[in-house]
Amino acid sequence: MWLASFTWPQILEAVVSIVAAYLLALPLALEREANAPTRIGLRTMPLVSVGACAYVLLSRLLHEQDVFSTDGLARTLRAVMTGIGFIGGGAIFKHTHDVRGLATGAAVWTAGAIGAAVAHGYYEIAIVLGIANVIVFEIPRRLTRVRRSRERDRDAMGAPLERAHST
Repeated sequence: MWLASFTWPQILEAVVSIVAAYLLALPLALEREANAPTRIGLRTMPLVSVGACAYVLLSRLLHEQDVFSTDGLARTLRAVMTGIGFIGGGAIFKHTHDVRGLATGAAVWTAGAIGAAVAHGYYEIAIVLGIANVIVFEIPRRLTRVRRSRERDRDAMGAPLERAHST
């Protein structure tokens, strides 16, 4: 029976890791679902994270059972990240001179890194990646809002803000 080859601690680690990979990708997924023009978010980001986590966990398990060498672990990680790159590439659209979805494509890739970090037990890296992803999307959005608000104020006053404040 295949289940007999797994120990309860291994099963618990897999469940905790997969749930953590899902939860840590969720803020990024929510942000992209709400703001990305491609609407890649609530399903894709957590699935990429969970999938990367599962492949790395499986690779680690095979290494522990002497099926994989240490080089096999590195090759699995490279293959997973390359495959995720193809998924991220699907988020990128080119319209004549305009390219859209680059940031979302990169976010798909980092969602995979979150899952891989969790699978290797580097929760701190996964947490920092999750926070960094949301910051990368949120700060430019807020700066754009401030700039647009200032432009509206300047237009409403009929003169540039610099001249209005300097007199």
